[in-house]
Amino acid sequence: MALATVCSWPCAQALAKTLREGKEKKAAQVDRKETKARREKQKTPSAHEKECREIVQEIARIRDRNDGCISCHMPANYNGLWHGSHFRPAGNNAAVQFHLWNIHKACAQCNLFKGGNLSQYRPRLVEKIGEDRVQWLESQTQVVKTNVNYTEKFKKVMGKRLRRIKKQLKANQ
Repeated sequence: MALATVCSWPCAQALAKTLREGKEKKAAQVDRKETKARREKQKTPSAHEKECREIVQEIARIRDRNDGCISCHMPANYNGLWHGSHFRPAGNNAAVQFHLWNIHKACAQCNLFKGGNLSQYRPRLVEKIGEDRVQWLESQTQVVKTNVNYTEKFKKVMGKRLRRIKKQLKANQ
């Protein structure tokens, strides 16, 4: 029984190269994980909130994929840009900025250039979710300060929900 792992000098060089590449690959993976962790720690609370808002807006756009613009006559088959529009603006109303009753699909023209087109938004929102829910949204005036731990947990939970929704959509198509 031989203890040798290689048969010749060229075979030893090839083995050494393979082992070195494997170590480099593992080191690169560890380095990527460390870099990602460092970047997460360096994010500001507003950056975390922005990521949460993006996730929730995408969920709202998927939920409303068969509906037209909440604020105007634009049909669902419009090929332009769709946004997740807030009924109560996210900046002033932290209590409902991530609430799905507050976010609905809207065309870019209404959301960007018409300030959400609120004169048309509210009646259509009442039609969609009901007067009692709209009044509840309007009554939420408390000041809420979100912390990084909350937003990280929220991102994790809602990100998982978003991935599950996308997977279901893909399976149904």
